[in-house]
Formats: sequence, structure tokens, C-alpha cells
Amino acid sequence: MAVSGHGWWGKGTCTKDRAKVYNCLYEWYTDNTWRRKACSGTETLKPGTGGSSYRTAARHDCTNTNAASWRNHVDVDVIDESDTGERPYRQAEVACQVF
Repeated sequence: MAVSGHGWWGKGTCTKDRAKVYNCLYEWYTDNTWRRKACSGTETLKPGTGGSSYRTAARHDCTNTNAASWRNHVDVDVIDESDTGERPYRQAEVACQVF
């Protein structure tokens, strides 16, 4: 069993059609910290909805199937265009602990 997260971008009001995208997975610990467990490589992507050819993927094998909180952080930098610096996170409870 493994936990995974994906990264992609939507064009929105951007005029350019390529961006450097990567994503990282973070596991929540009982000491109230998020710890990074895996990151994808940085890919140059066209905008899309996350289909397999337009996304990045971070993945880590689970140690056990106890529930844990996970966050997936996606970073997008549109090439040759100023873009906003927000850092979107998606969070979920997953039957996977890594330690």
C-alpha cells in the first residue's frame, strides 16, 4: 500500500501555456508538525485537469494502514509570466502511516 498525491495547473487568466509543476506529500505527527515524506520531480506541463500526461506524482510506501492526516502541496510557476504565490494544499485522512 502507498499514499500518493498529484500536481497540475489550470490556465485561468494566464496568457502562457506552460508551467513548471511539482508536488510534495506531508504526514501529520502527534507533535503538531507536518513532515515531508515524498516529492515529485519538477515537470514542464500544459494546463489541464490532472490527466496522466499533464500531472506530477509523489508517492511513498506505507509502514502500516493506521489512519493519518496527509497534505499534498502543489507548486506551480508559469513560464515567462508573473503568477500568484499561493501554495495550495489538499488534505485528507488516509489509511497509511509512514513514520
